[in-house]
Amino acid sequence: MSTARATDTDFAVAPAPVWRLLWLWVPMLAVAALIVATTLQSAQRTPHELGLTLPFLAVITAVLSAAYFRRRIQLQGRDLEVVSTFYRKRVAVDALQLDQARVVDLAEHGSLKPVVKTNGYGMPGFLSGHYRMRDRRKAFCLLTDASRVLYLPLRDGSVLVLSPEKPRELLAALQALAVPGRTH
Repeated sequence: MSTARATDTDFAVAPAPVWRLLWLWVPMLAVAALIVATTLQSAQRTPHELGLTLPFLAVITAVLSAAYFRRRIQLQGRDLEVVSTFYRKRVAVDALQLDQARVVDLAEHGSLKPVVKTNGYGMPGFLSGHYRMRDRRKAFCLLTDASRVLYLPLRDGSVLVLSPEKPRELLAALQALAVPGRTH
């Protein structure tokens, strides 16, 4: 049984390559190797300590890897919901400043790129969660492809920085909802 309502519309997120997880896996393997090496060389530590530490690292790596694939952009009635790794943001369409929204390539519009992670999950080419923009505004990000980004300012001064597979399609759907008297 589906929990989605008949008025929910999903918008595909631009794909993020699996190889980006190497930014997680390689450091975790290096930490595991370092722990093994120091434990085996230390007279004060026993190899039995590895029985706790290594499974713990494996669980953390598995959870962070699974979170990488948790991404969704959905219109639910008159709300936009964005789910990204451990984070979720729900915004009423009326809270968006759609007249200032635009589709951009961050390579060309670097001033619109989030620069400081405040509570997020990120690696090169992938940003998820809460960030600050260059101008210090708050941003909620689901960024998987910097070449096709939907930049959505909110009335409270914050922004959404999203990577839908078809950003113009999502923007058009939001604009259609914003028309007075129109319902989804």
